[in-house]
Amino acid sequence: MPVVATNPAPYAPASAILDIIDRYRNRGLARPFTAEVLVRAGVSDSLIPRVMQALQTLDLIDDIGNPTETMEALRRAPEPEYKNQLAAWINAAYADVMLFVNASDDETAIRDAFRGYNPVGQQSRMVSLFMGLCRAAGMRTDDQSNAKPRPLARRSAAPTGVSAVRKNSAITPKTGGIIFGGGIPAPIPAPIAGLLSKLPPEHGTWTSTEREKFITTFEAVLDFCFTVDDEPKASAGEE
Repeated sequence: MPVVATNPAPYAPASAILDIIDRYRNRGLARPFTAEVLVRAGVSDSLIPRVMQALQTLDLIDDIGNPTETMEALRRAPEPEYKNQLAAWINAAYADVMLFVNASDDETAIRDAFRGYNPVGQQSRMVSLFMGLCRAAGMRTDDQSNAKPRPLARRSAAPTGVSAVRKNSAITPKTGGIIFGGGIPAPIPAPIAGLLSKLPPEHGTWTSTEREKFITTFEAVLDFCFTVDDEPKASAGEE
């Protein structure tokens, strides 16, 4: 599930999340991930609740602690492709945030992008986690002195459901799919559903900057959720 303002956002230390990913990727960890497993992996007792919540919210483990396909993709990625895989994961997990800020923006702009997230008292830690993950993926450098702040689009209240999916179409909460013209729901990944929920209402308006930002983010999320395969498919009956 992507990070959205309607649910508690992750605020664990970036170093703890990256260390868990690295340990699972290079040394393996017992499954499912439990408090005991995390302690043995070097996470302090006081951080266990935050780290577990962050791993779930960022789609690295499921609700019973087993690694998700996202985590498996990070584990399997060859070293030359690892940072790109990290970046794709971050773009998908933080798709809502990316509509209002770039990973390379200064800390003030990023802090403003998180002002609608809960718990409010942990927003500074949310920012630190986001920036730390982006830095690990090569999406920002340690020196941001030359980064130019960009104007933030005004955040409007998130619509309920995916109101921008045109009539005769709807997101179905139970199946996570889209019904076209009353047909059978087609599965839709949670990051895409979350991103679509940020579209303006039908016949609404948005700026050209907001539109361009949405399209850029949507492409990144698509690439994260679906593998591009240009190999020709064999026709029925062919061997």
